[in-house]
Amino acid sequence: MAGLAALALPVRPKIDRIGEAALLRIREQARLQMMGREQGKTCYEMLEPMEIDKGLATLPAPSAGDLFLDLESNPYVLDQGLEYLIGFLTLEVSAEPRYESLWAFNRTEEKKTFEDFIDVVMDRWQRDPAMHVYHYAPYEPTAIKRLAGRHGTCVDDVDELLRAGMFVDLYRVVRQSLRASVESYSIKSLEPLYGFSRAVPLREANVALNTFEAALALGGQCDIESLLKTIEGYNRDDCVSTFRLRDWLEMLRTEHEARTGQAIPRPEMRSGKPGLDLAAQLDEVSDVKDRLISDLPDDETEWTEEQ
Repeated sequence: MAGLAALALPVRPKIDRIGEAALLRIREQARLQMMGREQGKTCYEMLEPMEIDKGLATLPAPSAGDLFLDLESNPYVLDQGLEYLIGFLTLEVSAEPRYESLWAFNRTEEKKTFEDFIDVVMDRWQRDPAMHVYHYAPYEPTAIKRLAGRHGTCVDDVDELLRAGMFVDLYRVVRQSLRASVESYSIKSLEPLYGFSRAVPLREANVALNTFEAALALGGQCDIESLLKTIEGYNRDDCVSTFRLRDWLEMLRTEHEARTGQAIPRPEMRSGKPGLDLAAQLDEVSDVKDRLISDLPDDETEWTEEQ
């Protein structure tokens, strides 16, 4: 890394299978990591020039209805895995942010918690059309699409949320906006930049996560209540950290505008409503679906082959 940080560019003869732009990018990453090592702290620098439709320009304006989301899952249980915890943070007027957790330990509960979460989002969106759902890395919207398909529920709502650009990936914003002296751009690695301290130590959280997920997958006896409390605290930390990161990125945005004298554009709001042709088709599909599933038990494990 030290050698790469000091590498003179352009390199001659040219290094095979790497372009000059990519080599510059990793050289600058190594340089900043060396700077952080020498200074004994996490440091960062903004990427210039600021590009339209990238980085800080993809941040919507903060809104009172905004929601900060983090999911916990186990991919090794119930054949297709289980999203066992949906945690989210909402902003309450004149109060501390409010954290809520929705737990599921089987397929029926997973479907119910997913539906409850989508109901929360759709209700908040109706009351605040400017709201967005913030997350870090692409896992959350991918899991939401998977849950809608797995359970055949809330599909139209999820499609509408996706068309509206409701989900905002702060990992993407970070990687397109700045370079940091970290080996991994996980949210945990970035937290020193915005001064966030976790209530649940990561080592303790990792032990609880591994123990609980092993118990789910393999069975066995353990203190479940204690594990759930620790995992919930860890999930809450992730949600709060996502909220603090969003606010820090907003601060960087304001500083950049003041420094350059140029406003950074915001993404356009989209309604998410389908066009007339699609809306008619969705209504027809919904009618057929209702007829097909009206007599089915709520618990999918009770379905017969004929059902």
